[in-house]
Amino acid sequence: MMNNMAQHSKEWVIEAESELRLEIDFNTKVRVRLLSGTGEIFGAELGTGVDYEFSGRKIAIFTWHGCKLLVQGTCSVEYLAEETPMVSYLNTHYALEQRRVKATRENGHGPRVMIVGPTDVGKTSLCRMLLSWALRQDRQPIYVDLDCSEGSITMPGCLTATPLTEQIDIEEGFGSSATSAPTAGSAIMPLAYYFGYPNPKENLKLYEMLVSRLAKSVSRRLDEDEAARRSGIVIDTTGLIDHTAGYDIIAHCIKSFRVDVIIVLGHERLYSDMVRLHGKPGGGAGQQQQQQQQHQQGAARPIAVMKLSKSGGVVERDAAFRRQTQNQKIREYFYGTTKSELAPFSTMVHFHDVEILRVGEGSLAPTSALPIGEDRKVSETHVVQVDASGDLLLHSVLAVSNANQTKLETDKDEREVLESSLAGFVYVSEVNEARKRMTVLAPCPGRIPKRIWWMGSLKWAED
Repeated sequence: MMNNMAQHSKEWVIEAESELRLEIDFNTKVRVRLLSGTGEIFGAELGTGVDYEFSGRKIAIFTWHGCKLLVQGTCSVEYLAEETPMVSYLNTHYALEQRRVKATRENGHGPRVMIVGPTDVGKTSLCRMLLSWALRQDRQPIYVDLDCSEGSITMPGCLTATPLTEQIDIEEGFGSSATSAPTAGSAIMPLAYYFGYPNPKENLKLYEMLVSRLAKSVSRRLDEDEAARRSGIVIDTTGLIDHTAGYDIIAHCIKSFRVDVIIVLGHERLYSDMVRLHGKPGGGAGQQQQQQQQHQQGAARPIAVMKLSKSGGVVERDAAFRRQTQNQKIREYFYGTTKSELAPFSTMVHFHDVEILRVGEGSLAPTSALPIGEDRKVSETHVVQVDASGDLLLHSVLAVSNANQTKLETDKDEREVLESSLAGFVYVSEVNEARKRMTVLAPCPGRIPKRIWWMGSLKWAED
């Protein structure tokens, strides 16, 4: 690999306010080194003379003042771009920082920012920039990921939140919080709730229930943590923006997290609708003061709606690339990364020692299979026990719940289990029906302490 990188080395000179855009395949590795000047990736500053390694990524190295870079390895795409929206992104950060300064001065709440837009417009990248710039100013914001398709913090299929106190890792992004052991003084411990599917439309009622539960947990953290409260939250969302389910989900998220800033990325019609439905355009200092006075007088919480352009470096990802991204995320959870390798453990589990559950009508047999004359009365949040036999569980990634309930006899019991956070994940590598046992891969040794496990649609074939 080193010889291959040496054979494909190139120095790039990047002018001020320009960026180098790289697209790297999953089966290759590319190293980037800052030789001189200053540069950043999604808002995080590069160290001079430090090698950063990437695989299966699309990145952009931006410089405000000019720099020289060494790129080692073969990229599928690499080019310089002089036109970028970075100035408008930074101005947005400054507007949010004004709100944080005001919150610090008046002992109030920092901005509650939600970024909305269609799929593949750079919402997660913008989140990283806004969070990285806030961290560089000694803020401690909370990042909330409501996009269950990929899982920027932990596994796909989850709704997560994590307080940030240290810079986001340049190579691993938010994923470093899920694959690395927390260091002394670090608070990067994600809180996760399991939805189990890549699209909220799979179970809208469950999705909104978990959004509400996550919002309560975040609100409690803000009440307890002064630095986080003044720094605010940044919320990443799904690319679901249709006029039925998509708009309903956006409205529910706004209400649950008490959002006061909506950033619409790369979609004129969505911006117009957000202004019409939820707020006012802009969000300048004068308007903020007027809205704050209205809020103090008992009016509805003011919402500023801002519009930003999509970066030209954002490219549409096909289904195969998304699936590879999911597989990489799952593998990193159990085996770590090149920077932080992990050694998972195989454990034998008896069928009777765990309860494997699924949620909703899609977990049940079709209505046609019911006895004649019998009707099913099952809600979208009804919990169903999964038969551990057969091939249903093989190669499944299961979520281990923190719930302590041993019986699910009432609706209250079911809701408490549904709203319990996650302890972690296991991977079912083998099922032995004859012995009523299965072999699972776990990130740590010993007996798995919790007996309630969730099953969704996530599958993985270990290499």
